[in-house]
Amino acid sequence: MKPTLAALLAENRPRVVQELAKKMGERAGPTYAALSPEELLPRMEAAFEAMYQAVAQGKPEVLNDFVSASMRQRMAERYALEEMQTLLSLLRQVVLGLVDSAYGDVPEQRLAASRTVEELSHGALQQAFQVYLEAYEEQVELQRRTLSELSTPVIKVYENVLVLPLVGAIDTERARRIMEELLTGITRHQAELVIIDITGVPVVDTAVANHLIQTIKAARLLGARSILVGISGEVAQALVHLQIDLSGVVTRSNLQAGIEYALEQRGLEIVPRSLPTGVPEEAVEEAGR
Repeated sequence: MKPTLAALLAENRPRVVQELAKKMGERAGPTYAALSPEELLPRMEAAFEAMYQAVAQGKPEVLNDFVSASMRQRMAERYALEEMQTLLSLLRQVVLGLVDSAYGDVPEQRLAASRTVEELSHGALQQAFQVYLEAYEEQVELQRRTLSELSTPVIKVYENVLVLPLVGAIDTERARRIMEELLTGITRHQAELVIIDITGVPVVDTAVANHLIQTIKAARLLGARSILVGISGEVAQALVHLQIDLSGVVTRSNLQAGIEYALEQRGLEIVPRSLPTGVPEEAVEEAGR
């Protein structure tokens, strides 16, 4: 009576691990190839152990869980998907070679063992690709959120005065983020005046104008008045053509004018600094450093 597949794997553990390590060193990508034998061997043992346990317990998820954990760790170490696929493919190849050698004269047992190995390997390869895809999508989403946050800074320029400079196109999703960031900033800084600078927005159409109006209305509900600045001649014409009503919104031509207006509302103004009589300007600047 031939041993079971689990028993066969247990009996040939050292042989399989050594052969797998040898093949990986020869055929894997540059990352695995750069590992020393002392570093490579434990990883091959872990891969073999996962397949052995999956066979012994009759639970493919044991191997799949190993693949998931390994994929995420390897991706953090900058390993390519192809290198994990190579590992799983070579593990399948080595184990199938062992099956052929052990069960060559027992076709039924050879067929059953081969089917088990093939199913486990196929499932593990699918799992590797799925984890890679999920991790890639997570990374893309993280980058998208980071870029969105960087492109929507809320800046405190004076006590109770914020500036929201907008750069780039504004779609529905980004408009939602803009409103969230602005309302959070108003609450955090107890802002009473918000300067929204659209100098860097290339196109202001009906959708963008409506997004801005909704943002201004939301800010008003929190007790903050909005000042819209950076309206170019082309944008002004477009707003008139689109019949966008900005009659209730304070507008200024540029950011400087918007800041001056905001300071006026606070009872302040920007004036040239007067120098003490007989003191050179360079000396005053040096003293202020």
